[in-house]
Amino acid sequence: MCFPSLGKMWITFGFLIILASLQLVSASGVFELRLKSFINDYGKDAVGLCCSGETTETCTAPCRTRFRVCLKHYQQRVDTTSPCTFGDVVTPVLGDNSLQLDSGAAAAVDGFNNPIRFPFDFTWPGTFSLVVEAWHDTNSTSRSAGNSKTLIVRVTTQRWLDVGAGWTPAEHLTPNAALLYEFRVTCDAHYFGAGCANFCRSRDDAFGHYTCSAAGKPVCNEGWQGDYCTKPVCAPGCDETHGYCSSPFECKCHPGWKGALCDECERYPGCLHGTCQKPWDCLCDEGWGGLFCNQDLNYCTNHRPCRNNGTCFNTGQGSYTCSCPPGFTGTDCERELDDCTHTPCRNGGSCVDAGASAGFRCECPKGWHGRHCETSAQTCEDHPCRHGGTCQDVAGGYTCRCPPGFSGVDCEHQVDDCAPNPCQNGGSCVDRVNGFECNCPPGFSGERCETNVDDCVNDPCLNGGTCVDLVNRFRCQCVPGYVGSLCQSKVDYCLAKPCSNGGSCVVLINDYRCNCRPGFTGKDCSVEVDECASTPCQNGGTCENRINNYHCRCPPGFGGRTCSEEGGSVNIGGNVSRHVASLEQPAGLSEEYVVMIVTLSVAVPVLVVVAVIVVFCLKQRRKREQQLADEEARMQNEVNACQTGIKHQRPGGNGDAHMIKNSWGSKCVNNVLGDIPDVVDAHSPSPVDLCYGSKQMDLGGPVAVPVYTLQHKQLNTARASLLSASIAKLDKELDPSSTPQGRPRSALCQVTPPQLPKRISAVPSEWSSLCSASETSPSKRPLEKEDSCYSSSCTPSTPGTPPKSGASSVFVINRHHPDGLLATQV
Repeated sequence: MCFPSLGKMWITFGFLIILASLQLVSASGVFELRLKSFINDYGKDAVGLCCSGETTETCTAPCRTRFRVCLKHYQQRVDTTSPCTFGDVVTPVLGDNSLQLDSGAAAAVDGFNNPIRFPFDFTWPGTFSLVVEAWHDTNSTSRSAGNSKTLIVRVTTQRWLDVGAGWTPAEHLTPNAALLYEFRVTCDAHYFGAGCANFCRSRDDAFGHYTCSAAGKPVCNEGWQGDYCTKPVCAPGCDETHGYCSSPFECKCHPGWKGALCDECERYPGCLHGTCQKPWDCLCDEGWGGLFCNQDLNYCTNHRPCRNNGTCFNTGQGSYTCSCPPGFTGTDCERELDDCTHTPCRNGGSCVDAGASAGFRCECPKGWHGRHCETSAQTCEDHPCRHGGTCQDVAGGYTCRCPPGFSGVDCEHQVDDCAPNPCQNGGSCVDRVNGFECNCPPGFSGERCETNVDDCVNDPCLNGGTCVDLVNRFRCQCVPGYVGSLCQSKVDYCLAKPCSNGGSCVVLINDYRCNCRPGFTGKDCSVEVDECASTPCQNGGTCENRINNYHCRCPPGFGGRTCSEEGGSVNIGGNVSRHVASLEQPAGLSEEYVVMIVTLSVAVPVLVVVAVIVVFCLKQRRKREQQLADEEARMQNEVNACQTGIKHQRPGGNGDAHMIKNSWGSKCVNNVLGDIPDVVDAHSPSPVDLCYGSKQMDLGGPVAVPVYTLQHKQLNTARASLLSASIAKLDKELDPSSTPQGRPRSALCQVTPPQLPKRISAVPSEWSSLCSASETSPSKRPLEKEDSCYSSSCTPSTPGTPPKSGASSVFVINRHHPDGLLATQV
């Protein structure tokens, strides 16, 4: 009952095999390292001691040598303790001190394959780090380089390596040992291109017919085309629209088309005398009609049924009628009349009746003959030959010898020298008299277009290219190193960036040169210069190769760059990298940088000062504009207040119902406002009805003048200035302190103020005390002691006494008072 378990085991085993095969297939390339030789003549390890542990100067026992190879990603400083990301291989013990690893003896060691392979299944990055170690190991079967082993030599390097079949040699030398090896990177089967990134497998089946190029691109086999070479190439000239092919170089026609190149349409089945322009057409030829073009519509032309010079007329549907000449009758004019009744003689001939058996006879005039005198009998005297033909009289008439290019009885026909076409290579023929002319297509010349024009006559190809003449064009075959239609461009091998390790590429003719950075050499700067090759370290110092440098590890008691100094002094010059050394070089600024810094140092403060001044000026300007706007608005408010007060004093009940008016007399003796018609509105009552003289004023009671506060708005500056000047002049003229002695108040009321606009900005306090309207509806608040004057030195007014200078006679109306309108002196 173990069959289910056995089945699961087989399924698992098969799955593992599939996974292993997938991993093998998925590998895109392999890094190979081939060990060539290792020489350790003295049998010493990395620190100069005997591998066997002997303390004598000469080692009697050899080193049992095995190798460890570690391949990992590129590291600027190779770390020998980090994991080997690309692979790690340890060989068995291969021999003693000296080994020739590329010989057959080393290949016979069980478990050792030379070269050592590191497959990878990713795009090769181009850079790598390599660690090669030689170990002394007495256990020849162990496959590890653990703590119980002794290190003989260690090689660490990092390189740039392109994919290629060539081997890159390398050598590592120490005071006691020398290791020679080489390496390369190659692509597995079906992988191509830089880094083995392009997968391509050649095939010739229903899914494609191609091989692979060196770059891993499909190259179609002959007769196939398309991205995957699945589309066959049809026969040359095969119509792309009306033909197709399922295999190379054939031409199969779609329904409705025929011919070798599928360029002829199929006629409608049964079409007899017709053609087609598209499939299943039946376009009848001239003289034919009907669905199948089988009805002769021009029977007369095609069959000529009428005889004896009868005239044929088509009647359609393949029918005709014949109009017979005189002397003939019948359907086809086949029967001749045997008398002169029908006037059978033509061209002036005379008919003679020859009897019932003979019929008639025509006596023809000169120049005509025949039974009916229908045939001309001209002679050379009549000059019948045309186009310069030569006439010769013969028995019964004449004959014409035509010049070259003409033919016919009278040389009336010009010979067509273009039939057949004598022009070659597609030239068109133009018929001339006794000759022809060929119009040749571009690329050909000659009398019959037989000569191909040599387009290479001027040698257009540059840089040694060879010109190949074609039809009306040419092609340049360039020498290696040049490309282009005229071989004018040099091949730029530097586009592929062949120079490694920071080398700069220089384009040459069909080649390139790499200017390597210090520390590298070779065609592509991929070979690192071994600064330790000259053995610079003295006194037993160990040389460590660096990029464009080296470092000496000195034994105790020595120091310096080359271990040549005694006393243990350490010279770190060998450890200082070029980057650090370059930092110690004095740095200076160029003249251009100094000029730029000075310019910026001066320009920036100047720009800041100018910006501050501009901002300050703009603020001052806005402040002045705001002050002017406020002044204009204040004066307009005064004008609005005065105008509103005057408007509401109109008689007839048209004024404001809430305006406070006095109840004094109805007339004003000394009318101040009467002489200022422009002060009041055009619709206001006469000033006589509004104003009263100082003698009639009763100052014991309150005098109410409405003062409204209107909304502020900005006014025209010119109007506000004129208004302010006019008010100031009026105040000066009406001021009691400035009144001349003996001048009555009435005279003041008769002062004519200057011309003002229709609406002034304010009414002086003296006018306000003289002017009011009579309306008693609103409530009045009597003058209080503290409200009668503007200052403490002013005394309250008494009845019959005019208000003192400085006393206010303007009242403010409170329109929102709970008891009605309230007038308060201000």
